[in-house]
Amino acid sequence: MGLRLIPVVFRFPASLVPTARCASLIATFNGWDPRAHPMTKTSSGEWYTTVYLPPGRVLYCIWVDGTSWLDPHDEGRVPNGWGSEYSVRRVRSDEAALASRDPALP
Repeated sequence: MGLRLIPVVFRFPASLVPTARCASLIATFNGWDPRAHPMTKTSSGEWYTTVYLPPGRVLYCIWVDGTSWLDPHDEGRVPNGWGSEYSVRRVRSDEAALASRDPALP
């Protein structure tokens, strides 16, 4: 049996940067590349993207108009060695990931 990938939704409230033109997910799994996982803005005012990941710990930030932001919905933070922090998300089993997914998002 192969490695199971789990859909993980990352969200960022647009109210934190109301004039933002673009947002993306930057993380260890995409080489911190802001072009790899662009986020979509919903009509309810939230940026989101869904990424399929294996179980484990993910370090990430939200890149908003060229500035790195911590995720207010993260599960913790770790120092990044640059004087600030990364957000932490733990990717769990299929059931836990699907249960936490917002049905209002595609």
